[in-house]
Amino acid sequence: MKLTGGQVVMKALKDYGVEYVAGVPGHGIWSLFDAFLQEGSEIPFIQVMHEQSAVHMADGYYRACGKPMACSTSVGPGAANTIIGLATAYTDSTSLFYVSGSPQTYMHGHGTMQELERQQDNAFPRITEQVTKRAWQASSVQGLPSIMHRAFSEMLTGRPGPVHVEVPMDIQVEAADVTIHPLGKRLPVGVAYPDPKAIEAAVKVLLAAERPVIVAGGGAITAGASAALTSLAEKLGAAVSITWNGKGAISEDHDLFIGAVGQTGTTCGNKITASADVVVSVGCRFTDWSASSYAKGVSFSIPSAKLIHIDLDPR
Repeated sequence: MKLTGGQVVMKALKDYGVEYVAGVPGHGIWSLFDAFLQEGSEIPFIQVMHEQSAVHMADGYYRACGKPMACSTSVGPGAANTIIGLATAYTDSTSLFYVSGSPQTYMHGHGTMQELERQQDNAFPRITEQVTKRAWQASSVQGLPSIMHRAFSEMLTGRPGPVHVEVPMDIQVEAADVTIHPLGKRLPVGVAYPDPKAIEAAVKVLLAAERPVIVAGGGAITAGASAALTSLAEKLGAAVSITWNGKGAISEDHDLFIGAVGQTGTTCGNKITASADVVVSVGCRFTDWSASSYAKGVSFSIPSAKLIHIDLDPR
């Protein structure tokens, strides 16, 4: 199938289930936007007044429904407005797809279209790579299909997070015979399981616990673990506290719910988690915010309390 670079991006977004794109049209991305109007690539485009808003919109969409949304900008300082939104999504482990334009490959380093080039030619991806799971620069139309499926694989597996794909203006309009890779056949499959011996050890600790508390973070929401978490709490008789990103992991009118933990948590939540003899953390990474700047005895008392830490990211 002969497709332009812009068509590759938009057809892949359509095939991969993206339902909306938000962004600010601009000179560096016009040719990619043309593909929105072509048959087979029609995705509603939401124009915003500021690039940062587009990223926040995609971030919020994923939090609300668990589906990735795309956002798009032109080049230069305007594109750099996305950094705050990308950093928010990266820190909070939220998936979104960001595509930007750039000057033609043969014009990189000339400062055209407000290109950021004083330290390195076309340096914008060097900025986004600090606040994304991965950033790609397309150098050919032929390579774009592989970049698209790799970006979605990165975005949708493991610990969620934003990704960035940059498509130069000449790649947006050049055409080549390419195939859009079927995402379902290229996503990593399988679940990472913990060491069975660690599970057995955790069970023994829980069965001996007198004051167990479960702390649910954003990972519990992302994993869809609310029902399992609530069931475990009921079987153990464990109190359940949440971080801000874990809000909704258990119904807030449940008898075992004690409120949020941390420096903006509830008095009840902090007092009970601090007095626990066993803390079960589900998808919580103990930031200073949720651990009251690590002041012992304020939110947690580890040690002497024991910790069972459940998290997708081994790091």
